[in-house]
Amino acid sequence: MDGVVADSRAISAAEASRMRGIYGMLQDALEHPGVFIPMRDGATRADLDAEAEGWVRSSLAQEIGAAIGVTKGHAQGLLNDAELLCESLPGTFGALETGAITRQHVDAMLRQAVSLEPEQAAAFEAEALPKAKQQSGTQFARAAVKIREGLFPESISERRCEAVKQRRVECYGTQDGMAVLSLYGPVEVVQSFLNAATRTARALKAAGDDRTLAQIEADAVTDALMKGFTTDGSKPGVGCSGVGADRLGGIRPTVHVTVPVMTLLGKSQEPGQLDGYGPIAPTIARELAARAPSFTRLLTHPETGAVLSVGRDSYAVPADLKRTVRLRDETCTGIGCDRPATICDLDHIEQWQHGGETSLSNLQPGCEQHHMLRHHTMWQVHTDGDRIEWVSPLGITYRVPRTSNVQFLEVGAEDKATANAESAADDDERKEVAEEPLF
Repeated sequence: MDGVVADSRAISAAEASRMRGIYGMLQDALEHPGVFIPMRDGATRADLDAEAEGWVRSSLAQEIGAAIGVTKGHAQGLLNDAELLCESLPGTFGALETGAITRQHVDAMLRQAVSLEPEQAAAFEAEALPKAKQQSGTQFARAAVKIREGLFPESISERRCEAVKQRRVECYGTQDGMAVLSLYGPVEVVQSFLNAATRTARALKAAGDDRTLAQIEADAVTDALMKGFTTDGSKPGVGCSGVGADRLGGIRPTVHVTVPVMTLLGKSQEPGQLDGYGPIAPTIARELAARAPSFTRLLTHPETGAVLSVGRDSYAVPADLKRTVRLRDETCTGIGCDRPATICDLDHIEQWQHGGETSLSNLQPGCEQHHMLRHHTMWQVHTDGDRIEWVSPLGITYRVPRTSNVQFLEVGAEDKATANAESAADDDERKEVAEEPLF
């Protein structure tokens, strides 16, 4: 036990050391902004306006994220936490450094102190920190909320108005063909969803439904998004997706599903590929493909393939080229980013004003953050076929692998008949991409 306790304290101390190091990097970056954003030689923090300071912080966040293997957003959170700890919560920082509290306690403290003025944060810390040292992280998270509201009750309405502006829906894939949908919204609204799902589940269970309560709750929320809650005793039908009343039929987003042709014909169990997620079960791929209003045929090769080049003398990216780039890359090509290419900007690697072409080899999908990072900071991107390399302001090179194995072959008009005949003979090298409008 002594060893476990010692290790836990060492972990807390190491986290405090990391926070101190990150804070030090932030101060250095703000004192030498020309390293991270285009500025005159010798520029200092005094030369920064709010926008320029934001780009310094953004550039440094990507630098840290790439170095320690986390996303830019996660690294930005570390920067914010380090700054708040070191400047406004020194007692909390000291307790973490000695191992008296854990990072879980610190996170609870930060959540409540983030919008407080320095003198308010000091008052909050003075009352909350003793409890942090006596309670588990979970207990303290609840206690910290009560302490904060007890000290500054007059600010709750203002904070609520600001918090509501941050409402959003997020989704991320997990293992075994599953995903998590997260809704960040007003607590009374979100709690009402959970209560309705629970009541629905209990009603259906009482009527003889053989699913677990957790399964029914999940299916009820899915039904609510598509069709509305139901509290009658009838059990929804279950399709091959295994989640209730033909819910796939109620979904109409736009996705790309790449299905090997032999899988589509039921002759193979090779998984399909869902854009923005990855492999999905053959049965689901076939069901989605069956609902697709159209198909685009792509020739693929497991080892080789020529790169498509579209020599259009235009800055605007044509629709067919947009689709080609997004099918090729699947996600944002920024470091550590997995935002689907279908919702990303298409960025000219060699900028248009500097002679860059609107072609497959000179385009890459970039989320808004990574797109802007290239144009407002000292980060650079280079590409050579399948290699995408980001060079940081500190001179470190990071290679981003392409996620798709789809290759493209440019076929001249005189070769199309021959190519079509050859593709018909090579079923094992052909994939059907179904474009299904899903929502």
